[in-house]
Amino acid sequence: MFAGVVISVIYMVLGNYGCKNVDNYSDSLIFRYNEDATLATLDPAYIKSQSEIWVAQQIYNSLVELDSALKPTSSLAYRWEVSADGLVYKFFLRRDASFLNPEDTSHHTLTAQDVAFSFSRIANPSTASPSAWIFSGKVDTDLSKAFQTEGDSVFILRLLSPDPTILSLLGTVYCSIVPEKQVSNTTDFGHHPVGTGPFYLKYWEEEVKMVLRRNPRYFEKDNGRSLPYLEAVNVDFIKNKQTAFMHFVAGKFDFFNGVEGSFKDELLTREGALNPKYSGKFGMLKKPFLNTEYLGFWLGDSAGGKPNPLVNVHLRRALALAVDRKAMIRYLRNGLGTPGDNGFVPPVLLNANTTGLPFNPEKARLELQKAGYPGGKGLQELSLTTTADYLDMAVFLKKAWSDIGVNVKIDVQTGGMLRQMRNKGNLAVFRGSWIADVPDAENYLACFYSGNFSPNGPNYTHFSHPQFDALYKRSFTENGTVRNRTMQAADSILIQSAPVLVLYYDQSLRLYSNRVKGLSNDASNRLILKRVRKTTHP
Repeated sequence: MFAGVVISVIYMVLGNYGCKNVDNYSDSLIFRYNEDATLATLDPAYIKSQSEIWVAQQIYNSLVELDSALKPTSSLAYRWEVSADGLVYKFFLRRDASFLNPEDTSHHTLTAQDVAFSFSRIANPSTASPSAWIFSGKVDTDLSKAFQTEGDSVFILRLLSPDPTILSLLGTVYCSIVPEKQVSNTTDFGHHPVGTGPFYLKYWEEEVKMVLRRNPRYFEKDNGRSLPYLEAVNVDFIKNKQTAFMHFVAGKFDFFNGVEGSFKDELLTREGALNPKYSGKFGMLKKPFLNTEYLGFWLGDSAGGKPNPLVNVHLRRALALAVDRKAMIRYLRNGLGTPGDNGFVPPVLLNANTTGLPFNPEKARLELQKAGYPGGKGLQELSLTTTADYLDMAVFLKKAWSDIGVNVKIDVQTGGMLRQMRNKGNLAVFRGSWIADVPDAENYLACFYSGNFSPNGPNYTHFSHPQFDALYKRSFTENGTVRNRTMQAADSILIQSAPVLVLYYDQSLRLYSNRVKGLSNDASNRLILKRVRKTTHP
């Protein structure tokens, strides 16, 4: 499909797009990319999707930000103090950060009252923010006790119990600081955002185009030079990712995220490297991404009162040992991803490679025999539920399991229906993915805490293990290497108990123009543009 002659035609047809300017600025000062998803809002209290997060990261700042290693560092707060009991956090705010209102170019200096307002707004049940979980159960329901100020430049956060994840949570885009005055006086803040970030919203025609402009009052500097380097960010909304990719190849866009199945074979080798024929045409960034792809096993009662064979740990272990994840990554993913031969928590978060249940068909057959189903005899047909875009993976798994004598039927559902049935415990085996809201192992372990049974929490398998629960709760009272060891122990219990079959740890892939300098990526797949430059020529 993407033979050289086609690429040449694309260049001829689309090449002149790259010469168009935003507000007459040189193209070398404009960063262009496409977003195939719909943006519903730019209000931090309501954003959910990656597409919304990427734009919001350009407009807002949080008290702290996460560095390239996803560790909290200073941002709107230039320093902070934590009480000995871990319950009180005192943040000292920088005095050179201000909110820029793009509609009248007015600005006012950030205050501690804006911080208290931003957090109270998220935590207040009347706001109905999807990010309310950040503070739920962690602060007093009387929010005036939880969020306090000392003058204009000191903000105080009071917790009910120690939480070693709180600083990382405050560094997420959900906890962006918004101006109380503008939010209170604007009927649709989500479409008229005001922030302290490196860019501000200049123009937004939904589903067509968005333009962000440089914030001339932005406080950060790089070697004495004010950031950002770019004058504008231009976002188009082409829904067809294949079309968007052709536009990228033709030079219309400076950046392209991800690879669709329809052209991954053209673009990548089986090992996940860039096809040599594109070498020199554009750059590629491939990084670990905090997303675990897995199969979940329902461990509760079966529908109709029938015995549930999946409560047998030896059967679950047999299913895990029968899957050649390395072959799956190579032939179905073109090398994108790391085989899930460790625990549920991505190894990058635990600084350890805990041994999991890697491919071993002989051990799989032994486990199947221990389960009471030698060669699969006596085992009822299992049902694997997935969505259409993962059908090839389901077929791969079906073949792997049939090789040890386990029969499987594939049930294809829409994503919405799969989630609905999963939450109600109506699926025996289901495909799932868990993307971290915060870069901390606790975010993954929470999926197996018995207090989080679905539909009221993310424990979709209804896994219950007293020792695991004890370790999970203990991790909230610890820090550093001690806490890391506790979470490793909890993850090891998951490996041996196998409530899920870890398929792979995802990787993000970014393509970018050779004119782009300073574009980076991390395990959270953030889009940070404040230090990005563009050159006139490659």
